[in-house]
Amino acid sequence: MTACPEIDRRRHVRFKVPPMYTSVTARHTDGDEIREFLGHAYDVSVSGVRIELDEPLALGASVALCIELPCSDEHVYACADVVCIADPEDDPGPRRIALRFT
Repeated sequence: MTACPEIDRRRHVRFKVPPMYTSVTARHTDGDEIREFLGHAYDVSVSGVRIELDEPLALGASVALCIELPCSDEHVYACADVVCIADPEDDPGPRRIALRFT
């Protein structure tokens, strides 16, 4: 697993969202198997999103996302690649994962 870098190289402003009210469904295809992961979003920008899942996705994995916006019936659908996974020693419990929208 690769930990997220200490240096902030973001090009776009991130907007925090209330995690417990911003559900995320991530679908990943592994060969013929489609796996679905449920979690929460923590922040979002024009170029990506930081989410938390009970188990990590592989670095570089491509996923289809459905983000449920808080206080709205609207959903955001996007495809993204895993670019960073929080180190389990620094972030015990559910894995925080950074994704770049494709």
